[in-house]
Amino acid sequence: MDIKQMEYFKTIVDTGSINQAAKILHMTQPPLSMSMKKLEDELNTSLFIRGSKHVALTEAGAIFYQRVCRILELTNSTITEVSKAGLHKTFSLGLTPSTIPVVSDTLAKFSDDNPEVHFQIYDGSTFELQHLLDTNVIDAAFLRTPFASKDFKKIEIQTEPMVCAIPDAFMDKSLKNKKSISLKQLSTYPISTYRRYQNLLTEAFKEDGLEPDFFSICDDTRTSLLWAKNNKAVAVFPRSLSVECKDDLTILPIQSTPLETTILFVYSPEILKSNTLLTEFLNYI
Repeated sequence: MDIKQMEYFKTIVDTGSINQAAKILHMTQPPLSMSMKKLEDELNTSLFIRGSKHVALTEAGAIFYQRVCRILELTNSTITEVSKAGLHKTFSLGLTPSTIPVVSDTLAKFSDDNPEVHFQIYDGSTFELQHLLDTNVIDAAFLRTPFASKDFKKIEIQTEPMVCAIPDAFMDKSLKNKKSISLKQLSTYPISTYRRYQNLLTEAFKEDGLEPDFFSICDDTRTSLLWAKNNKAVAVFPRSLSVECKDDLTILPIQSTPLETTILFVYSPEILKSNTLLTEFLNYI
C-alpha cells in the first residue's frame, strides 16, 4: 500500500465512479481498477460495493476512507512544513469538540504571544485523539474523561457537572421554578446523550436503583440538542456546552456528584523532551 493508491481510492470515493476518477487522474479505467483490486487483496477485505455505473463503500471501506483522509492530510501538511522549515513553527494539537468553548481563550492568548506559530488542529473523539497521540501525529490534545492511559502526562483543566436541556413540552409542574433536576425525575424522560457518557449515566442511575431511558446515543452533543429542540428527548451534556442551547430549552444541573467530567491536557513526556513549542504552551495551561 502506498500514498498513490490512497489518492486513487479517495478520488474514486469522492467522485462515486471509477470511470470519473480515471478521467480526473488522467489514466484509463483498467489500471485503476487493478490498483484497487490489489489494495483490497492486501487489506484482505472488500472496500467497494460495485454497481453498473457507481460505487459505494462497504463498512470496511468507510473506515478505511476516514484513515486515508487523515493520512493524506498529514502527508500534505508535512510536505508544507518541511518546505517552509525555518519560516514558521507548527503546533499540532488535538481537540474534542466539547472542549473548544473552554480552551479557545487559551489558544488565542498563546497565538497572540507567538505570532510566528501556525497550528494543525485535529478534531475528533477522545478515542481518535488517543490514537493520534500514540502515533505521534499530534503533539498534545485537549480531551475529556473518561480517559485511561498511563503512558501520557495529564493536566486537569476543569471539572464540571453534567446538565440537561429540557424542551418546553417536557416542562411539567414538578420542574417549574426548579434550579436542578434529580435522577429520579430525569429517569421519567427519554434521554439523548453523547456516546462516551452512556456508561457514566448508566452507573449513576444504577447507584440510585434507577434505569435511564436512552432515546438516542450520539457522537455529537449538537445532535442531542437537535432532539431536544424537536421535543423528542432531554439532552444531557457537560455544562460548558450550554452555550450551544437556544432560548426554547431549559438548562438544569443534575443532582448527582458522579455525573462530572474533566477536561484534560494530555501529552507524551517523551515528546516534551524535544518539543520547545509544547514546553512553551505548558506555561499557558
